Parts: sequence; structure tokens; C-alpha cells
Amino acid sequence: MESASSRLGELEKSYSDLAQSLHRPTNVRYTVLWDLGKILHALYTCFPQGHGGSMLQSVRSLFQKPPPKPCTSTMRKELCQLRQQANRQRWICWESDAAGLEVEVAMLSGRSWKFIIGNTAKGVEVKERLAELSGIHQAELSLVCSGRQIRDDEVLLTTFFSDLAGPPPQLQLLRIFRPFALTCSTDCTLKMWDMDRAACVQTLRGHGDGVMSLVVDWKTRYAVSGAHDCTLRVWDLDHCICVQAIQVADHPAFCLDFDHASSRILTGSWDKNVKIWDSELGVCVATFSGHVGMVKVVRLDWPRRRALSGSCDGTLKVWDLDRESCLCTLEGHQDEVWSADVDWTRNTALSGSADSSVRYWNLATGDCLATLRGHTHGVAAVSLQGKEGRALSGSWDRSLRLWDLQKQECLTMLVHGTSVTTMSVDWVHGKALTGSPQAMKLWDFNRQTCEHDLAGHLCDSVEVSGSSTPVSVGHNECVTSLVMNSPDYFCSQADE
Repeated sequence: MESASSRLGELEKSYSDLAQSLHRPTNVRYTVLWDLGKILHALYTCFPQGHGGSMLQSVRSLFQKPPPKPCTSTMRKELCQLRQQANRQRWICWESDAAGLEVEVAMLSGRSWKFIIGNTAKGVEVKERLAELSGIHQAELSLVCSGRQIRDDEVLLTTFFSDLAGPPPQLQLLRIFRPFALTCSTDCTLKMWDMDRAACVQTLRGHGDGVMSLVVDWKTRYAVSGAHDCTLRVWDLDHCICVQAIQVADHPAFCLDFDHASSRILTGSWDKNVKIWDSELGVCVATFSGHVGMVKVVRLDWPRRRALSGSCDGTLKVWDLDRESCLCTLEGHQDEVWSADVDWTRNTALSGSADSSVRYWNLATGDCLATLRGHTHGVAAVSLQGKEGRALSGSWDRSLRLWDLQKQECLTMLVHGTSVTTMSVDWVHGKALTGSPQAMKLWDFNRQTCEHDLAGHLCDSVEVSGSSTPVSVGHNECVTSLVMNSPDYFCSQADE
């Protein structure tokens, strides 16, 4: 037992050290602060015991040449292997724990498992084991005992001993959809939010300047962000670390899209170009020129080798990625194109413009199918539900509008209170998460209610004009982009 526990401690330390090394930023300013923080921590730890040698070694470490950085795929693999080894060593400890208890865990589908949990086993550790046994991602699992959900930090044998000592199955495992969101800001950070609790649960750091764009693949739990520091960063959301930093030189990504399966990132920037990057190799593999204004929105359909871009020149362009050519140009807006969404299956798109209008397009013919008017300021965010013929738009006129595309009429208008600059929509549940320079809000647009004003890491709240509801900006500065997950991303193999 003592040997197993010792091995577990070694593996967990190795895992922690590797994860921490991957958090290390590449920006010079942040690197200096990072090293200074490590030295101060070492001095604080060693000084009371008078370990002069340890202090000297800590100071010297600042000037040591860092070891060569392994490639991204190697780091990911090594990190996952260490995590698996640590978990399996923990399960060995449980099996040999004299104070442990055998439990049975059952799902509604009829699947069940029996194993011993240790005296100090926590909810999150039990879910990690069940994730491996069931093949379901841990983020989708909820563990229940006697009708109450078990928190990740709860020690099971301390809180639920009498229930766990009862007849099996003592625990129930549910597969649930848990709403999360990832946001980015001009304060150089990204934040992960638990939407059920309307709380920030993780802050991701690494960019050296304001983060402008963000996209998330919720199935693989990878994200890509673009910032003013002229880098693209690939994030592993399971471990909350940056696994790749791509230098983009004079092409800071104002907008981007991502296909994880092909390792392709599509970006648009101030230089009026659209580019494709290989996220593993960190190189640009194609450049598309044709716009005469800054590119403000891009959408990627890698399986069909197509892309859409919208620009300050007032046009949208559909691109053939194989031939590296423009298939058609969508003209009609009288001012800059600020936002777009695409239904690639139905070959339709939606765009929002600084001319206050929303346009619905046929991508095959380039025809404008509908022009939606009602906003009194630029439309900064749009979302398309092609199957149902609906659309949602957010504008600088401080409103959200739900549209019927066939009738070309506004079904609902929601007063936001502040200018809407970014938006993410869950059409299944009728929810929309919106961002602005002052606040983030979660809306139920079917019920026409604001469910949450999201708090962030700021203690002080501000008042929204015309509302007595206190809200927090969520970041130190403007929220530039956000992505909320939805059942569309929920794995199809769910156990009902």
C-alpha cells in the first residue's frame, strides 16, 4: 500500500510539472514575470529553513538555457499518458485500501460497474474511473447518490458512507448535457464558464496582447484563439493549457475558424487576406486574396473544401479551397460586413452589416434571398437556423432580434441594455450568450427573458443603463468573442 501511494505521488507530481511547463507563456513580458514568480516562490519556501543553497540554485535557474520544447503532438500524448498512469495507480491504491468499500454504479441504459473506492476517494476521481470504463467524456458525467448529485470535491466515504454501505447499486451515473462557454478579451485572457452556475471556472493565459477571435471544437475539446500579439494559440480544454503557439507575423487574426480533424485554421486579418494554417506544423499553407478591405469574418467547411469571408469592403466571398479561387462574390450591403453564419448543408448564409441590415444568401447562385431591416445600428453578430427558417441578430443598437426568414419579419425583439458585439446561440434550448464592452448576458429568447448576468474575476459590478440589475464585465476589459456549446456538439452515442 505504501509503495503504491508513493508511486501515485510521483506520477501526480510528474503530471503537474508537465502541465505547468505547458502553461509557460512565450511573450517576453509574461516570461519574465513567470520566472520571477517561480524564484520568489522558491525563496519564500526556502528562506525560513535557511536553505541558502536552494535559494542560489533558484536564482541560477533563471539564467539556465531552457531545454528544447517537444512538438505539440508529443506533449499532448505525454500529458495524457501521465494522467492515465496516475489514475490507474490511484485505482491500485483503492484496491489495497483496507478502509475502502466496494460499490456498484448503474446507468439508466442498464450498464453497470463494480469496483472498490478508497477511503479518500473524491467525486472527480470516481468520475475519472467511470469515464474510462464507460468511454464517455468526464465532462458529460454526473454522479448521483440517494437522489443528490455528488460534487467533484466531496469525499464519498465521508459524506455518503451509510448510503454506500447499503444494497447495490449505491451510485447512479447520468450522462447529461452541461452548458459551458469560452470567452476571450482584450485583457489577454480566455475564460471558461459553467453556464449552469453562471460562474467562471478557469482562466487561460498565454497571449501577450488583446485576444480578438476564438473558435471551439467542443467534441474534441480544443480551441483556437487569435490575438494582437500576432499569434494563434491552440488550447487543450481538458488540461486547460496552450499546446501550440503559431507566429502569424503581419497577419493578426481578427477572425478565424477551425477544423480539428484536418488540423486546419482559417483566418482573416487587417491585411485583407484570408489564410489557411496547419495547426500541427504551425505554417501557412494557402493565402486567398481578393478583398479590398479588412476581413472581419470567416467560416470554414473543410470536408467540402469551401470557405466564406466577409470584409469591410461590403462584400462576402465564397472560396474553393482546392483551387484557391473565389467561386462567387455576394454584393448588396451598403457598408462593412461585420458578421456571418453559414448552413453549408443547405448552401445558405446570413450576414450582418454596418448598414444595419441582415441579409440571407443563396451560396450556389450568389442571390440575396431576403433583406431583414429593423436594427438602427450595425449588426455585429448573427446566427442562422436554416432548417427552421429562423435567425437571431445582435446589434450596436442594444437589441437582439429573432427573425422569420420566409416572412422576412421580426418575431421578437429583446432589449439588451448595451451594444451587442458578439453572440453564441444554442437553438435547441433557445439560449443566446451575448457579449458587449460592458457585460455578458445569457438569454432565453423563446421566453424573452435574461437568465444570467455573468460575473467574472472582478469584484465590482456596474449598472447597465435603464436596468437595476448589477452585471460584471467578466474580464478586465472588453469581451471580444465567445463560444457556447450546445447539444449539436453532444456526442451521438449518448446513453438515454
